[in-house]
Amino acid sequence: MHIISGNDNGGGGNHVLSICSKSNKNFENIMGCMGEGPLYSKAKMMDISYKLFSKKLNNMELVNFINHNSINIVNFHGAKPFLMHLFLKKKLNIPTVAVIHSDFRYDFLNNKFKYLIFTPLSIMGLKSFMHYICVSNNLENLLVKKKFKGSIAVVNNGIDLKKVSIKISAEHIRNKLKLEKQEFIYVMVARLHPIKNHKEVILAFKKLTSEFSDIKLVLVGDGELKVQLEKLIYSLKLEEKIIMVGNVTNPIDYINASSVTVLASLSEGGAPPLTVLESGVVKKTLIYTQVGDLESILTDDSGYKIAQQDNENIYIAMKEAYLDKINIKVKGENLYNIVTKDFTIQIFWLNYFKIYKYILNQYT
Repeated sequence: MHIISGNDNGGGGNHVLSICSKSNKNFENIMGCMGEGPLYSKAKMMDISYKLFSKKLNNMELVNFINHNSINIVNFHGAKPFLMHLFLKKKLNIPTVAVIHSDFRYDFLNNKFKYLIFTPLSIMGLKSFMHYICVSNNLENLLVKKKFKGSIAVVNNGIDLKKVSIKISAEHIRNKLKLEKQEFIYVMVARLHPIKNHKEVILAFKKLTSEFSDIKLVLVGDGELKVQLEKLIYSLKLEEKIIMVGNVTNPIDYINASSVTVLASLSEGGAPPLTVLESGVVKKTLIYTQVGDLESILTDDSGYKIAQQDNENIYIAMKEAYLDKINIKVKGENLYNIVTKDFTIQIFWLNYFKIYKYILNQYT
């Protein structure tokens, strides 16, 4: 069973949906949503097993469901479920696991009050576990550095190649956004959150516009920084050059319509981030910061590395991609080969299965 906030709208939620897919024949899953929200709405539309619970920390309904429904192991995903585990662990009769999707030090970076109050509570909850699954080697290293006790394993993200589909053609997307055929299009798919570093990307793009006229930047995603970023775009007089499309149902359509993807995050939990997997599937290379284990996954043959996460270095990498048009398709092909070889959904499921077997063997 997977316990997660029904309000999740990020990579953690997609990670859980991937595990719970009925196409996964390695083990059965049920998703327990704590309250309603975007993830719960997605679950209702998909062919997965799920159940809605209240958001109570001392949730006896959840305890009774787990203890009386032949569940063998429970995964907790996210800050509030971690804290919930602190209240419930002595009442559960089976092994529990914390699945860590992000650097817990920065989960509440967008809100000073939440950062000061909820970050320590989340860490308290995390330390109540004896088993951890991290979605990147970087997160595993963080747990070791912080001296967490217990077993620690890593499961990289995977993508279901059979379920990836282009629903809107690149030509249609470009026509809809009034993008000229010859224009070089950067696309950034990310929620509008400080950790994703949109401000520095916009400032870097401003520098590019003073050198090249045939470029556009498309921002896919929504979030609390929307108004702030709109004001920045207006102040830089980039309204005709930067297009914000908000949340879309199939972001890969916009990646497919671009020339290159931009990932400039200050931190990423999953390795590799979903944007990298989707870019690879449609053979688009990317400009990237060294987050989400990308320093060990990508090379100069498959992407354009950003040396530092400030606008000057982002600008340098964006310019390099623009000037490297002769090789950009080859790099996209190379990224495709990396994704299809090492990061399929089948490998993802199998890695979870091996970890579950190991944990359950400790309790027999």
